[in-house]
Amino acid sequence: MSARRIAFEVLRRVEEGGAYASRALDAALAQAGALDPRESALATELVYGTLRRSLELDAALAPHSRRAVADLDPAARVALRLGAYQLLFLRTPSHAAVGETVELAKKADHGRAAGYVNAVLRALSRAPSRPAGPPESIDPIGHLSLAESLPRWLVEEWSAWLGLAETRRLAAAMNEPAPLVLRSPRRDEFLARLAEAGVEARATALSPHGVAVSGASVEKVARAARGLPFQVQDESAQLVTLYAAGDLSGQRARVLDLCAAPGGKTFHLAEILAPGSEVVAVELHPGKADALHRAAATRGLAGVEVLCADGAKPLAGLSPRSFDAVLVDAPCAGLGTMRRHPELRVRRRPDDLARFASIQEALLRNALAYVRPSAAVTYSVCSLSRTEGPGVVARLAEGGARRAPSPSGFPAEALTPEGDLLLLPHRHGGDGFYGARLVGA
Repeated sequence: MSARRIAFEVLRRVEEGGAYASRALDAALAQAGALDPRESALATELVYGTLRRSLELDAALAPHSRRAVADLDPAARVALRLGAYQLLFLRTPSHAAVGETVELAKKADHGRAAGYVNAVLRALSRAPSRPAGPPESIDPIGHLSLAESLPRWLVEEWSAWLGLAETRRLAAAMNEPAPLVLRSPRRDEFLARLAEAGVEARATALSPHGVAVSGASVEKVARAARGLPFQVQDESAQLVTLYAAGDLSGQRARVLDLCAAPGGKTFHLAEILAPGSEVVAVELHPGKADALHRAAATRGLAGVEVLCADGAKPLAGLSPRSFDAVLVDAPCAGLGTMRRHPELRVRRRPDDLARFASIQEALLRNALAYVRPSAAVTYSVCSLSRTEGPGVVARLAEGGARRAPSPSGFPAEALTPEGDLLLLPHRHGGDGFYGARLVGA
């Protein structure tokens, strides 16, 4: 399969089936088999670039389309965006960008959309310019929204919370590729083996267990590691674990991970605690709980116990006030992960924030019942909004919860003046996260 064909099919899965682009692309590339690395790289660029710039692409296509792009059939919408991305951002010659995209449309839905796609893309190819948007001096929010292809409501939210200057840098960072970062409990040995194999890698700046890799796949890293343990995990996610239980590092402790799947933070907790410690990993969905149990066994983490249960309700078999720390890495809108999941910029809606915040609050209230007196519950979300992060903490504070100090030695540059965790891609390099440490009344 060609790169364009792979990208077209992946984008249709995202658009029509609600798939996550990263998973759909990985599956498509694996199915394609022995693919030229250049084709694989082009397919990746087309998928992520088209999704990142989808709102701007729609605006560029609008003058040439009789109907709003959002109202077209999914196959036509995907084809138009894919072709427009090549014309406007990759500067692909029109015969390739238009001709090959039209051929893809002909093979989809009996070719009904092909003629329309051809007419619109050929019109765009005659004047391939990105839309200017409103002047920044008149409408700075609207200007930034179009320039970085982010929904206006999100730019408004970030600007009200972080200020416009910070939002500009954050928005630009969300259109950059996310780095490949790994975690290893034997980082120095791991780095040495990567260097021996010619893999470009460096120690992360803030996490003592992280390794940032450039220009190499996970498969190549695994061959170079020669059996040394490692896991793919963003540096920000590693910092969440250390924020939650860094003060217990090297000690024997009992820790509860209330929203555990897929297990990165669970396993990190088990790695930093002393032998004989216990990490109870709670997961609501049976399939994910089974996968978590198998992964813990594969890694030889005997201290990890998996419990399939709803973390927002009383947990059978667990005694209240019996844990030295509790982590609630809660379900969220994922607004801090849009580099990895660019589809979220058009999939999320403003009312999603309150819905997720309600779930997070219920989980936190239940979590506070299981931590020992004066020990901390850590709340974290890989999202960036006032509703999900500070708003949830404020409501807990109204009920008597109060902030606990961050672990000794935790990087100050990752903390707000209140001591909350705030990680931003343009500042810290990793995904966007918010977190807070709380103790009950």
